[in-house]
Amino acid sequence: MTRGIFKKIFSHQLLAVLIVIITPICVSAYDVNEKLTIEGTLTGVYQYGDFDFEGIEDTGRGAGVLDLGINFHPTDKDEFQITLSYAAGNALNTIAPFSLVPYADDLEDDLKDINGRNRDYLLEAWYKHTFALSKDVSLGITGGIIDATAYIDDNNFANDEVSQFMNEIFVNKKTGNFPSYDLGGVAELDISNLSARGLFMSTKNEEGREYNYYALQLGYKIDTSLGEGNYRIYGFTTNDKFLNWDGTDEENLQGLGISVDQKLGKIFGIFARAGWQDDSIVIDHDAAYSGGLNINGKLWGRENDEIGIGYAYLTGADKADIDNTNAIEAYTKFKISDFSDVTFDIQYINDNMKQEEDQDGFIYGIRLNDETKMRP
Repeated sequence: MTRGIFKKIFSHQLLAVLIVIITPICVSAYDVNEKLTIEGTLTGVYQYGDFDFEGIEDTGRGAGVLDLGINFHPTDKDEFQITLSYAAGNALNTIAPFSLVPYADDLEDDLKDINGRNRDYLLEAWYKHTFALSKDVSLGITGGIIDATAYIDDNNFANDEVSQFMNEIFVNKKTGNFPSYDLGGVAELDISNLSARGLFMSTKNEEGREYNYYALQLGYKIDTSLGEGNYRIYGFTTNDKFLNWDGTDEENLQGLGISVDQKLGKIFGIFARAGWQDDSIVIDHDAAYSGGLNINGKLWGRENDEIGIGYAYLTGADKADIDNTNAIEAYTKFKISDFSDVTFDIQYINDNMKQEEDQDGFIYGIRLNDETKMRP
């Protein structure tokens, strides 16, 4: 199946990428003073696709992303954040014909005319105030340009495309339809180990219609002899701004989901997600189930190394062309110095179609990280 792909990737093509395309992740944080922090992140990834169907040739692509963040916290209760992002390349996202995106970061095409707002590169611009109601009770209120995935469907082992899994299904569920980088507000209530998050956003869909998105997540954090665990359940809905399958009426999006992560001692951790959404509008999948394992490098005497393994199964909507989708991903991250690490990633994606030819293939990726921190 692989048709010599390992030889291709780990010989001249990968060597060319390492030499010609500089793809490290350089992270620096500069505390201008105790109230102002400026961060910069340069992210690089290279992916090679081995596609097992006609019409698409095996090929490789890279991408680089520069994220800039400015955080100002004049008091312990007040915080301002601005996040900018610039990217070159789209990796395999515009080439691989799968229903799942193989690299979930915001790449070159994603950062132009964001949400049809005639705005490029500006991802976040928000203000947060926290009310300390008692020793174990606090209420945080955030408003501005926000990202729903920062508050809903979070997961400690599968939520960061820069340092964990690359495929979108192991970052956030498709069935959650989470909007990003638009106007909204969040209320976060923490009562000891309990949490509640209510989110509102106003954004645009693919048809250019303005719509409102509402979500509520309840969470519970436990700490046992095995380790920390987080259990979350959320639901979302929108107003009627999405066309139905016949294009004759407008319907709303609605659904619910769960997100769980649990440590099993100092070495192992597991995660699980499930999500369902109504399929009265045009969507690919109406249900998604995923889970996996995280292995800490302490198992082989290197606590800064990490292995992640994940599997996802998605069912196609009743009127969609897709019957079901399977995705498997495994990554290994090695710490190679105090400030750098390298990640090797393998994905297998399979879209089983109801009428047309099934689509499947392997995607091989490499990610280099070089982290530095500066202090005055």
